[in-house]
Amino acid sequence: MWQFIALVLTLMGVTLLYLSNKHQKFIASPLTKVYRLLGYIMTFLALLSWMQLYVVSASICIWLFTSNVVLVCVPLLSLHKKFRNNKEIS
Repeated sequence: MWQFIALVLTLMGVTLLYLSNKHQKFIASPLTKVYRLLGYIMTFLALLSWMQLYVVSASICIWLFTSNVVLVCVPLLSLHKKFRNNKEIS
């Protein structure tokens, strides 16, 4: 149960951090700073959730790994969206 909660919190928190960045290309305009703060809070809660399962060093490693994976995958999803829209136009 804690693994699922930690994974969802990491996914949602990092996604909110990405969508509140001014350089994101997934939505037309970036989210406000309130969502960025909410993203930071969710990622911190995800770290605490990982710490419920593992020792501190392992939980930090898993938290950083999942955060980095999501930070790579979310921009790639926006790239997929761009190519799909271009393919429908052609």
